[in-house]
Amino acid sequence: MQGLTKETGLKQRLPVVKGTSEVRTALKTLGYRFAGGLLVLFGRSERAVSMLGKAVERDKRNLKLRLDLAQLLIRQGRTSDAIYQLQKTVLTIGPNPNLLYWLGEAYSLEGNQKATLQVLDRAGSMAPANPEVWKAKARVLRQQGELTDALACLERAAAANPRDFGALNDKGFVLMELGRTEDALICFEGCLRLRSRDAGALANKGICLGKLGRYFEAMISLKSALKFGPPTDVLYNNLAVALSNLSCYPEAVDAYQKALELAPEDWEVMSNLAAALGKCGRFEEALVYFDRVLQANSTDPLVLNNVGQCFEELNRMDRALICYRQALSIEPGNRTVIFNLGACLIALGRLEESRELMFTHLTQDNGDRKAWGLLGEIYDKLSQYDLAVDCYNKALGLE
Repeated sequence: MQGLTKETGLKQRLPVVKGTSEVRTALKTLGYRFAGGLLVLFGRSERAVSMLGKAVERDKRNLKLRLDLAQLLIRQGRTSDAIYQLQKTVLTIGPNPNLLYWLGEAYSLEGNQKATLQVLDRAGSMAPANPEVWKAKARVLRQQGELTDALACLERAAAANPRDFGALNDKGFVLMELGRTEDALICFEGCLRLRSRDAGALANKGICLGKLGRYFEAMISLKSALKFGPPTDVLYNNLAVALSNLSCYPEAVDAYQKALELAPEDWEVMSNLAAALGKCGRFEEALVYFDRVLQANSTDPLVLNNVGQCFEELNRMDRALICYRQALSIEPGNRTVIFNLGACLIALGRLEESRELMFTHLTQDNGDRKAWGLLGEIYDKLSQYDLAVDCYNKALGLE
């Protein structure tokens, strides 16, 4: 007779629900992540890093979590730590275009341009239609002075997304740096079709128009930029340049003064303001600013020439003569300075000195018609009319 056997499965047990531990882990991870987000919101970034670090330890293969941690480290300026985290993520999860993009951003902030380009190249090969990768690569290439290659990257970004404002804007900048102003203008106009009130695009359009000599249009665009965005010294300076070229000198003075308020030590703006004051006949005020400019840069022949002209207008010819001679010693072949020095010498009655100056200059630059005209004036004053007529003919191109 067969004996009874001991039943081991008679006691009913609750079935184990698969994934319970995973759910608990996910919920705890979510809690750490939520807490980290709140801490960032309240400005406690260090504590947030600690929370996100704990979350990553609990869920090592969570790409979004790891990227959140790396981005927070980047925002804190801890780029070395961010690189370490991103490198670990690549090794743990494998390469991913978004991950490589952020690793490239971190390398770029560290100044490691070689590593930046390497990871961005890899990201680009994995996601060729991602405009962010190409824009990031273009930024590095611009820093290296590789403008043609940067332009090629931005063209790929624009092709991937024709409505990408950043790609169009960056492309416009590179084209300006390459001297292709008309093409740059097309890019900035494209930006404005996407965002008609963008102050930066309006300013860039105005700068391009100014470079092309279309000063009235430049003025309109730059004034619109001031209407829709914060004022900057560059914006006011470019507006003033356009106004000066339209002979609106009082308005130009006002714009230059506003630029100088925003950049008090910018001697180029100071010089432009002084020149505009001179155009308004405010020569004493102009000299005050020119004096400050010369304290910062005493070797600029253009500034010295402008100072000389102010002294001439104030009938201080001896001071003007000193300025012109100093400018000419710095840049011996400057036609404008040579002409002004020659005219100043004539005004002082030093005709022979002026004639000698014109002779020397025309020996080296026989095509300077203004110099021929001034030499004709010297001969006229010396009553040597035949020689004067000959010089005047050359000044008029009637040899």
